[in-house]
Amino acid sequence: MEQILPVYKPVGITSFDVIREFKHALHPDYKVGHGGTLDPFAEGVLLLLLGKATKRMDELSNLPKTYRATARLGGSSDTLDRTGTITTQIINPKFSNSQIEETSRKFVGEIEQAIPDYSATKINGVPRYKLARQGIEMKPKSKKVNIYAIENIQIKESNGSNLPAQAGHRTMVEMTVTCSAGTYIRQLSYDIFKTLGIESYLEELTRTKIGEYEIEKCVKIADFSDLKF
Repeated sequence: MEQILPVYKPVGITSFDVIREFKHALHPDYKVGHGGTLDPFAEGVLLLLLGKATKRMDELSNLPKTYRATARLGGSSDTLDRTGTITTQIINPKFSNSQIEETSRKFVGEIEQAIPDYSATKINGVPRYKLARQGIEMKPKSKKVNIYAIENIQIKESNGSNLPAQAGHRTMVEMTVTCSAGTYIRQLSYDIFKTLGIESYLEELTRTKIGEYEIEKCVKIADFSDLKF
């Protein structure tokens, strides 16, 4: 068997959880890999590589990816997303779509991107996130990535009752990013708003496309048992 299966990964589980669910629904001895992981707090397209397709893991992992990201302004997070320790601040968000678009254009193309402390990149065989959780200080590290497009920028207001009272912290900005493999969207988003003098972190992240595989055509985990190979 050799097949690439685009699957919708929901929020709250890991990419390997999706593989376990697939094996449980069909056969525990299936050879299954994936083409590019998604953090538990993120959702969207995950490519399951079945059988001989696992030999194409490097090829498929390197396909361009498109994300819809929502940043919350007026707060910071040690993980750069909503799963971390959040510190809020009062801001006066006097900025417009055009200002964000102008700043975003500076990040399109090949850029040198800082690798977040809370990432799976290893130092002497130990993932950075494990060292970060232990409070160990690490030397900054970066890598080159390609940002192909930053589009559909929209400023939104959220009035959720669980939010702090500061008006600024209710401001969110949604954008669509198309980028190369290995790009940290939470770092990109943080860097864009930091350039504007605003602290932020990612509230939501959805991968909508990997290469030509789109979220609208993904199989859901609940449908695994109906698949036939």
